[in-house]
Amino acid sequence: MTGWDEDALAELRAAVARGDARAGLAALAGRPLGPVLQYAGDVLAAAVAGTLDGAEAAARECLERLDARGLPGDAELAAELAAALDGRPSGLEVLPADLGAVAEALEAGPADGLWLLDLDRGDVLAPDEPSGEGGRHVPIPPGAPAGSPEEERRGRARRWLAGQGLRPGPRVL
Repeated sequence: MTGWDEDALAELRAAVARGDARAGLAALAGRPLGPVLQYAGDVLAAAVAGTLDGAEAAARECLERLDARGLPGDAELAAELAAALDGRPSGLEVLPADLGAVAEALEAGPADGLWLLDLDRGDVLAPDEPSGEGGRHVPIPPGAPAGSPEEERRGRARRWLAGQGLRPGPRVL
């Protein structure tokens, strides 16, 4: 298979969510990186850090494509990939935040209420959810355009997180 069907995309999403670089590399094998650069970059940064076979070449290709594409969040992900390839930390704190949930909160309208990002657990709290006592939270500003493709939504969420000094990490139980 050379394209991305729903099953292959689900495998890649799951690998990113778990931080499973090996499964992510398997999902990327033989498929184009272009449609999934935001997911691919996450997988490849972890694969390079884990010195997995084939990771460095794929990460360099992904880095070139991110630099050429230039969508929101691409520069931030490219910086993470470059840091992984250079064997240095990215300078951003890892938070197990779901980029899809952050993107949803960014797309909320001001009338929907204030969404919060829990800086201890990475949870995105809807306006009607209790934020708990004493936790660290940051408000997520509403108003990003809704209805964008998934790559753009993830990129906007990544860019906003990087502006907070954070980068997404795997969400584990």
